[in-house]
Amino acid sequence: MLKEKIRSLPQTPGVYKMKNSKGEIIYIGKAKNLKQRVSSYFIKNSQHSKKVLDMVRSIDDFEVELVDTEFDALLLECLLIHQFRPRYNRMMNYYESYGYFQFIESSPYLNVVSDWSEKGLVLGPFYKESKIKEIKEIINSIYRLDGPLKYAAGIVANYQNISPEEEFDLRIKEIKATLIGDSTALLTRIEERVQAANQREDYEASAQWWQKYLTVQRFLRRNKQTLQIMQNKRFVGILPEQGKFYCYLYAKGEILNRIVYKRRPSMQQAKKRLDKRIPLKDWQQLDSKRYLEKADVDLFPIFFNYLNRHGDLSAFDPLE
Repeated sequence: MLKEKIRSLPQTPGVYKMKNSKGEIIYIGKAKNLKQRVSSYFIKNSQHSKKVLDMVRSIDDFEVELVDTEFDALLLECLLIHQFRPRYNRMMNYYESYGYFQFIESSPYLNVVSDWSEKGLVLGPFYKESKIKEIKEIINSIYRLDGPLKYAAGIVANYQNISPEEEFDLRIKEIKATLIGDSTALLTRIEERVQAANQREDYEASAQWWQKYLTVQRFLRRNKQTLQIMQNKRFVGILPEQGKFYCYLYAKGEILNRIVYKRRPSMQQAKKRLDKRIPLKDWQQLDSKRYLEKADVDLFPIFFNYLNRHGDLSAFDPLE
């Protein structure tokens, strides 16, 4: 039955949903060539992992959804995985472990929280909560937000022209600027510690600070896309595919619209047409969305990275 079903599959892009004998979806995948990809699971291959072999033994049936492009398949795969949470799609089921940074006016001033909070300034969600806690400890080791050095002089400014409280506010401002992607000051301050340790020939401390530098650098790099969508920007992507031009509008964790041109449009032309096709109630719903859900985070890196490699991408402010 499965072999006959595979033989009838088209050699076009799409998404496939593997099911067990109970009809439960156990895996969702995407393919540029559905027939080739689905058939590959049922061919003996020494490259198959134990996870794949275990999954194949559980497959009783499958369904497919056809799309126009491999990119559409990627987007649909992400949405369906979040909807059905198949047991073998572990990579995109990690978002529950994401977390947020929280700035509040009382001590401790910087917290890591598992869920969105209405209290203070909340940034995120970021991958992942355990890593955020590590970044928080590095931030505290640099900026001394708590403890006896809370109002120590010289952390970001001396006290010649400002009060200790004002200097502390400058620290908080610098941290916020780093975590929303507007500054690399945190990396610079860690680098200063590395150099200072080298100068006093404390190479063990230098190595420890350098490891902290790499940890922060990787965190900011990995979450660069999240930092961008936190700024409420809207993104237009244009993908050339088989003589056509597929245009997409993205904002706040959602693909809002898609249109197809026979000739390449300008970014402004594509954005204007994409905007016009969105009902007013959808814009209102988008504007009322005050923060990103954890599941929103996975879609944008797919959108951003694919279009950067294969098409064109531009960011617009909401009023443009």
